[in-house]
Amino acid sequence: MITLNKSRRLLILIAMLIVSAGLCAIGLQGERYAISGIEYYHRGDYDSAIRDFLAANRSANSQVPSYHFWLGRLYIAKTDVQNATLWLNRYLESGDTEYKTEAQNYLKIINRQHRIFDQVSVRGMPSYLQSRNSDYSAVVTPDGRYLYYTSLSPARTEKENIWRAERLATGWGRAYEVTELNTDKHEAIGSFSSDGQIAYLSGNYKRGQIDGDIFKSVWTGSKWGNPQPLEALNSPAVEAHPFVFEDRLMFFSSSRDGGFGGTDIWVSEFRAGEWSNPVNLGPIVNSSGNEQTPFLADDGRTLFFASNHHPGFGGYDLFKAVKIGDSWQDWSIPENLGLPVNSIRNDRAFFHIPASNEALVSTDRQADGFEKIARINLVYAAPPSYVVIDDNTGEEVVVVITPEGDIPEGQEPIVVPEKPLYAKISGRMTDQDGNPLSGEIEFTTRINDGVYRDVAVADENGYYEINLPVSDSYNVIVNKEAYMLYTEEIPFGSAEDTTHNITLQELEPEKVFTFQNILFEFDSAVLKTESFAVLDEIVLTLLNNTWLKLDIAGHTCNMGSDAYNLKLSKERAASVYEYLTSKGIEAQRLTHTGFGEAHPINDNATIAKRQQNRRVEFIVKK
Repeated sequence: MITLNKSRRLLILIAMLIVSAGLCAIGLQGERYAISGIEYYHRGDYDSAIRDFLAANRSANSQVPSYHFWLGRLYIAKTDVQNATLWLNRYLESGDTEYKTEAQNYLKIINRQHRIFDQVSVRGMPSYLQSRNSDYSAVVTPDGRYLYYTSLSPARTEKENIWRAERLATGWGRAYEVTELNTDKHEAIGSFSSDGQIAYLSGNYKRGQIDGDIFKSVWTGSKWGNPQPLEALNSPAVEAHPFVFEDRLMFFSSSRDGGFGGTDIWVSEFRAGEWSNPVNLGPIVNSSGNEQTPFLADDGRTLFFASNHHPGFGGYDLFKAVKIGDSWQDWSIPENLGLPVNSIRNDRAFFHIPASNEALVSTDRQADGFEKIARINLVYAAPPSYVVIDDNTGEEVVVVITPEGDIPEGQEPIVVPEKPLYAKISGRMTDQDGNPLSGEIEFTTRINDGVYRDVAVADENGYYEINLPVSDSYNVIVNKEAYMLYTEEIPFGSAEDTTHNITLQELEPEKVFTFQNILFEFDSAVLKTESFAVLDEIVLTLLNNTWLKLDIAGHTCNMGSDAYNLKLSKERAASVYEYLTSKGIEAQRLTHTGFGEAHPINDNATIAKRQQNRRVEFIVKK
């Protein structure tokens, strides 16, 4: 990794190289390009930085190796493995030693990362879940119903606070402060007990406290109870990031005495109703730098954590290590998770959502000074493996994890688990007038009792394609700003490639969206539960378009008196209004009324036609 001071030293090095190489005016032009490129890098404008460093390299007749290194680094920032590899190798071939270690480490990570993930993609959270400040350390409750995270967003209490969002049918809803867990000091969510009834936190809940400790809070049935310190785990130093595994192990970071660096990762075991004296994970996991945000995978032996000292791309990177012995100090060599999980900036707090292929990380890769939550869709490499040092040769050895036990790669035949059958879905996304639209398209299904989710991206011409595991069907979701949320279930039960075109409806003023699948109990204004998924689509559309206002109109068929139908339609529109506001939609953005049987869309001549007249409409207002 390279620091800000080192990048400043590069400018001095560039000038020295220019003089020693005798590049004169041409070299000075290269220097100006390089200085400009570094400024673009610090702003996070990597395309412009690459453009300027390519110009600098041309001006210097490719005689300044540092330009090659920076081009490799900038292509890493763009997650362009091919070009990053090309330029880093070109730098090493030059014989220059200033960035030799960094370049070798980058290439090693890139060449190894395919053994960690078969496929992986990263995307941001919806805009309505991103504050103007930092949001980070996201975890999901064991039942999958709520997303908790820590944020510096302005709130009723100061500093770091804990927030929560509910999972709706088609995505996460609005986030709210968890007021009973927040104070004017620092608080952060860590993890939950297996039943979700205990929240493990870090913060300064004690009066006058400044060091930060680990606490727990018990769910009372309506809110979280007063946080209580876990004294067996706390010290006069800082304790943070508590992660509890199956209610029997707690991993956390601490700057207490007995460590190897600034903050180390420690573990405590729950025995006979008490947490044991914490044990340091030792010098393989911990370093002279900082290790933090531990997460133990479902296998009970693969630890994910962040470090700013193990070889990486940026400040903090995410790593994995596998427990390979009986002692808490017996670990494989920490391996960088590679691109695109890590970036050239800071990446922390890996959390794999149970029974899914989705993980959450915290990252400041946008270079705007704020840490944000990113969603990762991943498939682990099969079979899994790890790296150790051979005691005899001192060389690194890849060890493969099999059901029969761990064996060095190549020592015995490895039976690779059969991969699921994949097929391609492709098509085009347009608006109602056939104009192409770009954006993310989410595909979701259930495979082996878990949720599988992946995302395709439609290009500027609206075209997309994605390879997905064959499943009975996929739910397709698009929530694009200025359009009504789109969702459709499509069959995908064979290995044949499929075409699926998507048409989005623009949110134009006075446009009417009609829903006949918003259902109520018979002769009642009580919503049926199967209506919630439909209404959740409206919720997410409103959350994603903060300018949008809707008028809710209820309609009935002609069965019953005019007065009765008018009353029922008004009550049903009011029920829809109440559902939307209960999910965080501001009341001033909604109006509601009922028209009874006054505005039929057909003649009520048949049961089917009467069903069509019993509807809820949403009229776009601005």
